Amino acid sequence: MKKIFSLLLVMVMLVTLLSACGSSSSSKQVSETDNSNTNATTEKDKPSYTFKYAELNPDGHIMAQSGQQFAKLVSEKSNGRIKIEVFPAGQLGDEKTMYQTLQMGGGAIDICRGNTNALGDFGAKKLTLFGLPFIFRDRAHLWNVLDSEIGEEFLREPEEIGSSMRGLFYLDEGSRHFFTSKDIVIDSIDDFKGLKLRVPTTDLMTDTVSALGVQSTPISFSELYSSLQTGTVDGAEQPFSGYFSNKFYEVAPNYILTGHTYSPSIVLMSESVWSKLDEEDQSLVMEAAKEAEKWNRENIEKLDTDLLEQIKAAGANVVEVPDKTPYIEATKSVVLKYATGYEKYYDAILAK
Repeated sequence: MKKIFSLLLVMVMLVTLLSACGSSSSSKQVSETDNSNTNATTEKDKPSYTFKYAELNPDGHIMAQSGQQFAKLVSEKSNGRIKIEVFPAGQLGDEKTMYQTLQMGGGAIDICRGNTNALGDFGAKKLTLFGLPFIFRDRAHLWNVLDSEIGEEFLREPEEIGSSMRGLFYLDEGSRHFFTSKDIVIDSIDDFKGLKLRVPTTDLMTDTVSALGVQSTPISFSELYSSLQTGTVDGAEQPFSGYFSNKFYEVAPNYILTGHTYSPSIVLMSESVWSKLDEEDQSLVMEAAKEAEKWNRENIEKLDTDLLEQIKAAGANVVEVPDKTPYIEATKSVVLKYATGYEKYYDAILAK
């Protein structure tokens, strides 16, 4: 009788133990399912964004294409949750307007592509160095610097100085060259004296052309073609892409390959808009930024070669400048003025 009782007791204990194990396993499955549903819901419920990206150049220009590539990458990486609308051809205002809008918190403009030499007027003195005349020897030198610790440090400058703007990535638009109207042919540096040229309205560019004896005339980029047509200005300066895509060769066919400035472009985002993104979305945007930068770098060199041929085919009088020594000598005072206090950076850039 005792044996039967003991056997029954053991069976009851086994059943209880198995039930407990089964209950634990079931509970774990439910917990995992609940966590999975929670994660899915969190991803699904993340906010969507639509940002406005301002670009001065028209559709088809390498800068507009680079902006569109960035927008495409951001959309793909966010599964369409983050959209960037690119507004080319200065639809959202000139360069200073773009920066000022970013500083005010975005909305009308959330992201823009501008030139690093224009940021000196907004307190970014390090970035101004990139716009100094003849600081870069060639494209390889430019990218050596941008890919280095100098490029990374300078990219952070707008944020670090409290400008309410954040640098995302660099773009290469090519070196800049002067062009003049039909009746003004440039054979030497002396031919620039007394001319009225439109350049970006920054202190650095004004000082650079003044050193050549040129009068800087402030005109909105969107009005430049008509100003050349009417003779309000004698000329201007642009890289191959800007000169060709805006058809300036029609009204200013003398294109002088001075290469006086090789200032990279910089894509900036409003700090206020950036702060709305969580860390995951910020990482996503920066990943897309680096890929867009790489896309630009891989395409610009071939494009420049093709564009120069198209510029010649369009009837422009392309003037080579085999010896740039007179231009370098004439603009030394500009280098001295803007590099003072930043000599270590200037020397480091030259050494790259």
